[in-house]
Amino acid sequence: MLLLALTLACVPDDVDQTGTTDTAESGDTADTATSANGFVGTWLSEGEDLSPLFAGDPFHYTRIDAVFHRDGTYEVVGVDTQGASYDFAGTYLLDDSTTPGTITQTQTVPYDATAEGLWLVDDDLLTFEIVQTSPDYGYTPATPEGGFGSTAGPGLEDGDNVQTYVRVP
Repeated sequence: MLLLALTLACVPDDVDQTGTTDTAESGDTADTATSANGFVGTWLSEGEDLSPLFAGDPFHYTRIDAVFHRDGTYEVVGVDTQGASYDFAGTYLLDDSTTPGTITQTQTVPYDATAEGLWLVDDDLLTFEIVQTSPDYGYTPATPEGGFGSTAGPGLEDGDNVQTYVRVP
């Protein structure tokens, strides 16, 4: 199965995920100017911003809330059409040496898994495409060379796994 939320490698609170020293206080997710090129923060995806994968079978999500902390941890909550919520948490590691950047997530809640994919922040918009790679269900993550929409695997069409988030102030 594909999962949205997975991440890898904690770092000290005063170092962002790109290795840049961050002068904001630890735990402050509102400072995006110096934190991993704006990735750190609170994000919301709903309506037309949801990927076809998460809006359709088997997830039927109507909303996904994601918080990425400066210390390399994250929490994600998906809410489905019945109002049930699903919590995901773990750690993440960003690489911004390419555009779009790459991300590896190590999920610890609700079970252990790893996912890989792409991310790009443009002002208050996060484009995100990530797929579970361990346990392996036969999916290949999108790459910077292939661009967004290039996740491949059983039942996926180009673009099915591209998620858009808006920054929550």
